[in-house]
Amino acid sequence: MTASTPVDRVAEVLAGAGYRRVAMPLDIAGLKFDLPAAFVGASPSPDLIIVADTAFDQEQRILKKIEGIARAMDVVRSKRPLTAVLAGPRPSSAMLDSLSRVCRVLPIGTILDGDADAALRNWLAVLMPLNLPEPSTNIADPLTEIAGQLGGLDPEVAALVDFAQHGADAVQSRLHAIISEPLADEDSGDEP
Repeated sequence: MTASTPVDRVAEVLAGAGYRRVAMPLDIAGLKFDLPAAFVGASPSPDLIIVADTAFDQEQRILKKIEGIARAMDVVRSKRPLTAVLAGPRPSSAMLDSLSRVCRVLPIGTILDGDADAALRNWLAVLMPLNLPEPSTNIADPLTEIAGQLGGLDPEVAALVDFAQHGADAVQSRLHAIISEPLADEDSGDEP
């Protein structure tokens, strides 16, 4: 990372994850909000992410700005989720509680040593796109694997795995038939 302030580091990570930086001051419903940084995500994560610096702004001032943004978003009936990333020293519990009533809150701690990039990405993980590994070609058929483990079961019960390919309803119907057959035989045998 080449950024120098906590807000710059957060901004660099969010921009790298595909979030678009919004010009300041942020304008919602004709109201202007001056913040260190704001980002919007694209579908499927259209969050409005507000980045505040607790080292340079007072807690109450940050709280009032974010509550104002939340109210303005309500007025314009915005469907965007609001997230506040708080860079710098951890705010008080009372402030975090108040903020959590109007938005998702991600306090970013102070990075003392170690891999700063990894620590920051860990704190912002909920906002990052999920990177899945490429599937290997050696993936076995799960139903075949399960069928191989059912050696000690009654053959009729083990055969339920074959019905799983046709969905839960097929398995449920066959299980119902397996259970009902002995009961039907008992009922027909009791009649005089």
